[in-house]
Amino acid sequence: MPSPIHRFAALTCLASVLLLTSCGSDSRADSSFARQAASYLTPGQDNSRLQGSTAAPAQDVEPVAAVTAPAGPLRLHPRPEVHCDQAKCVALTFDDGPGRYTETLLDSLAAADVPATFYLLGQNAGKYPHALRRMVLEGHQLGSHTQDHASLTTLSRSQITHEIDEAASIIKDVSGVYPGTVRPPYGAHNAEVDSLIDAPLVLWDVDTLDWQHRDSAKVASIAMSQVRDGSIILMHDIHQSTVKAVPELIKQLKAKGYTPVTVDELFDGQEFNSSTAYSRRNQIR
Repeated sequence: MPSPIHRFAALTCLASVLLLTSCGSDSRADSSFARQAASYLTPGQDNSRLQGSTAAPAQDVEPVAAVTAPAGPLRLHPRPEVHCDQAKCVALTFDDGPGRYTETLLDSLAAADVPATFYLLGQNAGKYPHALRRMVLEGHQLGSHTQDHASLTTLSRSQITHEIDEAASIIKDVSGVYPGTVRPPYGAHNAEVDSLIDAPLVLWDVDTLDWQHRDSAKVASIAMSQVRDGSIILMHDIHQSTVKAVPELIKQLKAKGYTPVTVDELFDGQEFNSSTAYSRRNQIR
């Protein structure tokens, strides 16, 4: 029998399909399809509401308990829980997007069944709404990389606050998810910046320098030469060479026994505090 999370995800997809097809399809066929699907997805429930037309519920029907949404993000393909105090975990992170290659990257991550964390620029988030919604539905984590990539240590207090708040607002409006972590551009932060950010600051300990060399083979080789248990790998999904490197990098990481996880999963079970910068699991910077 499907788990509650799987049934909830499937019901969401079913609702979308019915909404898209109801205008052009035969109503009796839609009704039959809805009855059959609902019977499979919610076994044991009274489906008499679906008898006859789906446009109006039947009378004198026993109330059906409401479906409760899962506490975390809805994932079409939930992954097994990972315990990074036992497994060798690594977080793949991507900055500066979304961009023109982001959905290709999402395809590769889906094919490998691997999650990532995206540090998004507010100025780009509204340009690629479909990419952000895919990130959420496919189990990735969304973080903030500020509004327009300004170095926060060069800004006034009000400008820093604007960079953080504006990006968070746009990302939330587009994706429905509030970015719970922040990556300061260039990794630049100080005590004043930290105090103004009400979220953990996530840096990195593996820098692929992908923005500099634009070489897919180097992305994988640099990452593999520096990675260790608990690492956070920095990449940029705005570069096609980086996106092309990801399948090979994932293959090599798995061959060495690493499990890719999101940043939140990497720090699960540890202190992960606001206004504090982290460069890897078990390391504050």
